[in-house]
Amino acid sequence: MAANDSATGNVPIYVSVQKDLLKLIHDGEVEPGGRFPSERELSVMFGASRMTMRKAVDHLVQSGVLERRGTSGTYVPDRLFDRPMSDHTFYSISDVVENAGHTPGSKLLFFERKEADEFIASKLRLTPGDSVISIERLRTVDGVPVCLEHSHFPAALVPGLSASDIVENKSLYKLFKDTYHLELVNDVRVISIHYATKVEAELLDLRPGAPVLHFEGVCLTSDGQPFEHLRSLNHPDRVSLSINPPLDRPGPRHPNPIGWMLQN
Repeated sequence: MAANDSATGNVPIYVSVQKDLLKLIHDGEVEPGGRFPSERELSVMFGASRMTMRKAVDHLVQSGVLERRGTSGTYVPDRLFDRPMSDHTFYSISDVVENAGHTPGSKLLFFERKEADEFIASKLRLTPGDSVISIERLRTVDGVPVCLEHSHFPAALVPGLSASDIVENKSLYKLFKDTYHLELVNDVRVISIHYATKVEAELLDLRPGAPVLHFEGVCLTSDGQPFEHLRSLNHPDRVSLSINPPLDRPGPRHPNPIGWMLQN
């Protein structure tokens, strides 16, 4: 497809060119982690000036679709972490990351035992004022920040839980299973886009206001009692969210689930 430097109506030509560049990525012409064609190469491919191509590429870099790596060129980001979303299986991030051959990490940013407000009480089927534990963690893959997570738990279900327990255990959910004999399943899950605050952006290596993948979920104990309300902000260039269909869904199951990735 050839794009020249003539604007169509009120739409700047670089905006039309961006769609062509996104198609290269979506069609797999450049794979994740691969080097993106140079402005000169793109100019020849699409018949537009190098200045137009530079403006289109700059916008995609600012949006997080592409990333520049010093003098080595522009690349399609390689997602470090594919986060499964499932109706039938509860996934530990640490286990998923390790199974993919990477090293999981977690930094505890906040730990507090407090009274549940109306919002958290409604999510966990508690009475406002009931005791809950609130924690915030920065999750990493191979030392690189990938998501910022804020969780609330009913304190009555995890008596004696301390900040040191969370720091000392690589997998929080393994701790809950081994110490408190809790088997967990997923319940409500909502995926949306959130715009990072200054503090959130600093933690995730993003610019303030950058769009991130926002995941909100509730998990239950085996007897159906809400156990955790989770709010997770996921780096758009380093995390993908995969939807696994229910086990009893008719038809073939595909080994590569649908990936929900931010491309804007």
